[in-house]
Amino acid sequence: MSIRRPSKLVMIISVIVIFIVAIGGWAGMQMLKKANDESVTLADAKSNGEVRVVADDTIFVNGKEEEFSREVAKMHAYFNELLGWGGWRTFDPDSKEEELQSQLQYINTILLPETTGTLATDMERAAKGIEAALKTNSTKELFITHRIFHDLDVVMNENTADDYWGITTTYGKQ
Repeated sequence: MSIRRPSKLVMIISVIVIFIVAIGGWAGMQMLKKANDESVTLADAKSNGEVRVVADDTIFVNGKEEEFSREVAKMHAYFNELLGWGGWRTFDPDSKEEELQSQLQYINTILLPETTGTLATDMERAAKGIEAALKTNSTKELFITHRIFHDLDVVMNENTADDYWGITTTYGKQ
């Protein structure tokens, strides 16, 4: 019984497949590394002077800071459920268009009117992120919207979190 050696074509295809898989794995690790390298803990950011101190009367219209903070926590939880813990890798914005439209409307009609100054800018950026995600069917913009609500929630509600991105105009890195 003789053993047949694989043809050159099979060997070349095998090497190409291995190369593509290796490059794909490396690219995925680089994206994950880059996403995680940009964050610090809130405690570290505060001790480094990277969290702005903002007077409530400069960012809220009707003195509803407590209610707004609760709503920010709910939005953060929604985006955590949608994109968190690696969910962004397989998320398709078109599949949740109705939900995202509802969140967009909520930001524009409920949250945005309660804000002014830099916090209004953050709400506008969050809304634009949803709009762009729906237009392009890309999670990149939703990732930014999620980080805006994450950072606002962490600072406003003094949550313990491993990551603070410093992405908001209101409290972001100075």
